[in-house]
Amino acid sequence: MKIASKSDTGKKRNNNEDCICVDNEMGIFLLADGMGGHQAGEVASDLAVKEALAYLQESIGRDNENDVSKLLAEASFKANDAIKEKAKTDLNLMGMGTTLVQMIIKEGKAHICNVGDSRAYLLREDLRQITKDHTVGDYLVEHGIMSREEIPPQKWHTLTQAVGTSGDIVPELTQIELNEGDCLLLCSDGLTDMLNDAEIEEIIKKHSEDPDKAVEALIKRANKKGGRDNISVVIVKI
Repeated sequence: MKIASKSDTGKKRNNNEDCICVDNEMGIFLLADGMGGHQAGEVASDLAVKEALAYLQESIGRDNENDVSKLLAEASFKANDAIKEKAKTDLNLMGMGTTLVQMIIKEGKAHICNVGDSRAYLLREDLRQITKDHTVGDYLVEHGIMSREEIPPQKWHTLTQAVGTSGDIVPELTQIELNEGDCLLLCSDGLTDMLNDAEIEEIIKKHSEDPDKAVEALIKRANKKGGRDNISVVIVKI
C-alpha cells in the first residue's frame, strides 16, 4: 500500500477540529470531524480517534480476534462512551460530538465503519462514495419525505447521529473486496463541501501513483475554492 494523509485548518477557521490517525503496520485508518463550542470539537475528535485506535490495536492483535466489522462497531461504541463521560467533567464540553469514519485493510478487504457525514470513497474505474451521510437531508430523501431540490441547505449539515451526542449510535458497516490499483479515500466535509465528486476523481487520477501529491492537490484546490472548513484527507493506494 501507498499511504498519504493530511489535515489542514482551511481558510476560514482559527482552529482545526478534525483529527486523523494512520497505523500503517496494522492497516488502521481513522478520521473524525468534531463539533461543539469552546474548541470542544477538537476534544471530541481527538478522543474518538484515540479511543478507537487503542481498542482496535489491542483487539486486532488477539489470537482469537473477532470479525473485523464487529470490532469497528465496538470501537465506535467505545469512542461514544468516552466522549459522553468526558463531557460530564466540564460545562464547556457539554454537547460535543464528532463524526468518525474508520477503515481497516486486512487480507485483501477494506472494512469500513461510519457515523456522521465524513466519507469513504473507492476509486476504481470511477469514483464511488462508499459511506452514506447521516444527515437530515439524506434522511428526508431516503424516506421520500422531500425531494433533493426541496431540502434547505442547512439540512445537509444537520447530523442525524454523531459519536458522543446520543446514547445510541448505529454505525454503518461496509466491506469491499480490493483489487490492485484501487484507491481508497477518507475525507471530512471540508473537502466535499468545496469539491464535487468529479473534481475529486480528476485530481486523484492525475496523481494516481503518488498519494502524497494527490492529498496536497485536493487540499490546495479546496482552499482555492474557499476553504470554509477544516480539510482532512487520507488516501490509500493498493
